[in-house]
Amino acid sequence: MAPNIFFVPANLASFAIQSCLYGVYLVLAVTSICLIAGRNASRRRRGTSIHWSPSLVGAIGLFVTITAQHWILIVDRAFSAFIRFPLGPLEFYGNLAETTQVVKTGFLVGTLAIGDALIIHRLWIVWGYNKYVIMFPIGTLIGLVVSGAGITYQFTRYKPGQTVFLSEAGRWITAETVFTFCTNVYCTAFISWRLWNQGRAIQPYGGPSLRSVLAIMVESAAIYTIGTIFYLACYRSQSNLQLIVIDCWPAITGIACMAIYVRVGLGWTHLEGKPSIVAATQPLSFAVDTTRLEQADTDFDCPMDELNEERNKGTV
Repeated sequence: MAPNIFFVPANLASFAIQSCLYGVYLVLAVTSICLIAGRNASRRRRGTSIHWSPSLVGAIGLFVTITAQHWILIVDRAFSAFIRFPLGPLEFYGNLAETTQVVKTGFLVGTLAIGDALIIHRLWIVWGYNKYVIMFPIGTLIGLVVSGAGITYQFTRYKPGQTVFLSEAGRWITAETVFTFCTNVYCTAFISWRLWNQGRAIQPYGGPSLRSVLAIMVESAAIYTIGTIFYLACYRSQSNLQLIVIDCWPAITGIACMAIYVRVGLGWTHLEGKPSIVAATQPLSFAVDTTRLEQADTDFDCPMDELNEERNKGTV
């Protein structure tokens, strides 16, 4: 482990940086939830009951876990370490079995699981509800949850003198990081390939370009993936920088997810009231089943069935 002199400063730095990131996330989260709820309400008035869509539930779930992890736990832990705990901040932050540390870890696992579930849901929608394409990420999601439970349990069994790098939790931490990395890389790659392929198919018929959609997905995935790789590198090198990254990880997850919803939501608002086949197939809207003309009632739902039918008629 790095010298203890860097341990407390690392926790102070994580508190400051994570507060800034949480502020960014909070703006995106409130905007996203309002846009998704407004969009759902608009469709409900047209006879489609999707008020509690998976993306809305997921966005609210992320907001709850990230807010709890930051304000209820990280802020409270800072006050406890420097004001209430008699042995000082070094002993407080070094105790992995401390109740708030264990609960904070649980909220972190919950945040990562919700974030991964949301991207798996997008993959499922984009690939036309193909259950086979999501089998691998569902497996890695289960692995993430199991690994997270293992980390939380091992923290409760922490003994004085152990470190997070050499404790039994170490193997679970590495596994959890690899699982979430695989989930995001797999889902982003398959979503991007599907968008690129569909974009090439519809453009000759006057369909909308999907390059901006690809950019949104890749940029958001890059934010999360870079953070994940950086955390794993810090942890494996036994650097206390991992303390900063691990506290910022939930906010980074939220920013990566909510940035997509905000940019897509702004597209909804811009296209609202424009009755055309292109406008009807707003960003992240795809034909998910060419055998039926049915619109999927989700945040990434887009009737590409209609596009395909029009394309087959040669009228698009």
